[in-house]
Amino acid sequence: MALQVLLAATLRQYIPDYDPLTGLELTVPAGITVGELANRLALPREDVKLIMVNGIAASWETVLKGDERVAFFPPVGGG
Repeated sequence: MALQVLLAATLRQYIPDYDPLTGLELTVPAGITVGELANRLALPREDVKLIMVNGIAASWETVLKGDERVAFFPPVGGG
């Protein structure tokens, strides 16, 4: 099944040649969880603060059905 993966800010460093304008197009097995997807991408869980699937907050256990847009965000600091 096809997915579009978007990485914000510092998470982009884990994917060589990541294009922030288009994200990353992947084909993965049906029924994969967000956590399994992160493992395939070698994204450290401690570096991910927020996960969105099609614009809705998700968890590591969220099961993906295909044709979704999955976005990972790191913690944001500032002030």
